[in-house]
Amino acid sequence: MKAVSVATGLLLAALTASSAIAQSAPAQLDDAALRSRYALANSQFGEIDGETVHYAVQGKGPAILLVHGSFASLRQWDEWAAKLSRRYRVIRYDQSPAGLSGPSPAGDYSIEHRIRVIDGLMDRLKIERFVMVATSSGGLPAAAYAAARPQRVQGLVLNNIAVGPVKFDLDGMAPALKAALAEDRTHPGWHAPEYWRQILLANVTDPSGITPALVQQWTDLNSRLLRDPAIGKAVAASTSFKRAPDDLRAITAPTLLLWSADDHETTLERDGKQALYLLGSTDKTLEVVEACGHMMPFDCPNRALARVTPFLQRITGK
Repeated sequence: MKAVSVATGLLLAALTASSAIAQSAPAQLDDAALRSRYALANSQFGEIDGETVHYAVQGKGPAILLVHGSFASLRQWDEWAAKLSRRYRVIRYDQSPAGLSGPSPAGDYSIEHRIRVIDGLMDRLKIERFVMVATSSGGLPAAAYAAARPQRVQGLVLNNIAVGPVKFDLDGMAPALKAALAEDRTHPGWHAPEYWRQILLANVTDPSGITPALVQQWTDLNSRLLRDPAIGKAVAASTSFKRAPDDLRAITAPTLLLWSADDHETTLERDGKQALYLLGSTDKTLEVVEACGHMMPFDCPNRALARVTPFLQRITGK
């Protein structure tokens, strides 16, 4: 039985797909068109550690940095940012080469590079201490940063992160997802909207949130990554969850682990409880959100935020 992770294995495979483009491949938007369509009113772009970083800042108060997951973008946090910015200064950014950031001219997508990008972004904004919130694979650089920069991390929220290699039973996939993956193999150089729609549906409990606009966003932004196959290969080569346990052990900041009860990607039993055990912090809590899937930020944002708010208020005093 072949087993891989939908959020990592299948999607990393998407990045490393052949550069051969089928004749029926849809036209891709250039970067100018993508910025016009997907940048926010408060979007900013700056060069940090040699690459272009897309970021957005809104609100006033204690600083909170939001780190998105695989093949998403800072838009993954739209609902969270709108609510959190009423009380906090919310910073979010696209992890290169996702969203509108990058690619890295040096082909550097290592964790060390991602730590330097976070340092550079927060230095640019003159923010010395802040709370980090990360979801899914965003937990990998967030945990590494918290372990390496304890003086800067005031508190940490890790949501549905992988504690080690993630495995997913392909035989247990929904028939529609299997069909989308089979169809996708017929044109190795690009992905149809239905491919991304089924990936998204596999990671939520409420399908109403998977709108045509969201599917098109994922299609357009992820098509950008396929222009140069070398980018995908560099990302895949630098993406490993083997370091996660050591990084978790080294974390000293107060930490809230926020888990979805219906996360079949990074499960509560395999990853959530193990993360709680491994965490080096003496101030650590595991909270479970019922009826929510792996992509918590847009599957159950309000119920998730209700669990996060008391932690933020205690850590920041606001």
